[in-house]
Amino acid sequence: MSPRAYKMGKRAAAVAETKRRILEAALAEYAETGIAEASMQSVARRADVAPGTVLYHFPDPAALADAVLDERASKMHVPDPATVAGAGDLHARVRLLTAELFRIYHDTDLDYRVWMRSREHPAMTRVEAWYNERYAAVLAAALGEAADPRAFQVSSALIDPGFRAGLEMRGLSADEAVDETVALLMAWLRGRDPEASSGAASHPSP
Repeated sequence: MSPRAYKMGKRAAAVAETKRRILEAALAEYAETGIAEASMQSVARRADVAPGTVLYHFPDPAALADAVLDERASKMHVPDPATVAGAGDLHARVRLLTAELFRIYHDTDLDYRVWMRSREHPAMTRVEAWYNERYAAVLAAALGEAADPRAFQVSSALIDPGFRAGLEMRGLSADEAVDETVALLMAWLRGRDPEASSGAASHPSP
C-alpha cells in the first residue's frame, strides 16, 4: 500500500468515526429534548465537534434526523415474515416473534424515549409507518390462520415494550419474560380456537 493510499484510508476512517459520534450524540440529544428542540449546536457540543463539522455531514436538522432514525431502523433487524412463517407450528412462530421483538425493545430503549418525545415529527412518522407495516406483516406470519383483528389486538398488547419492561422490573430475566408472555398468549389463543390448541399440543408452553 502506498503512503498516499494509507493516508486516505486513515482519513476515511476518521471521517466515519466523526459521523458515528454525531449520530450517537444526536440520538442522545433527541431522547432528552425531542427532535424538534435539538439544535445542531447542542448536538455538536455533545459529540465534541465544531458546529461546522455537523453541518459538513448533515446540511440541516431534517437531514440529521433522517440519518439518525434510518440508521437506528437498519439496526433493529426486524425478522422477515417468511422466516417467522417457516419457524414451525403456532407455538414456535409466536415464540420466535416474541423473542425477536423483546430483543429489539431491549436494544432500542433510547429510541423509545425519542419516539415518546417526537412522535409527531415528520422523520419519526415516516419511520413509524415503516415499522408498523413490518410489524403487522410479521405478526400475521406468526399467527397464521389464527390471525384476525382481535388476535392482533391481544397479541400486540402482550408482545409490547411496556409489558416486557413491567415483567423485567418485577425481577424476571429477559428469557423468563419471553417464556411467560408466550405462555399467556398461547393460553388465550387456545381458549378461543380449538385448532390452535391441537396444533400446539406437541410444543407445550413453558
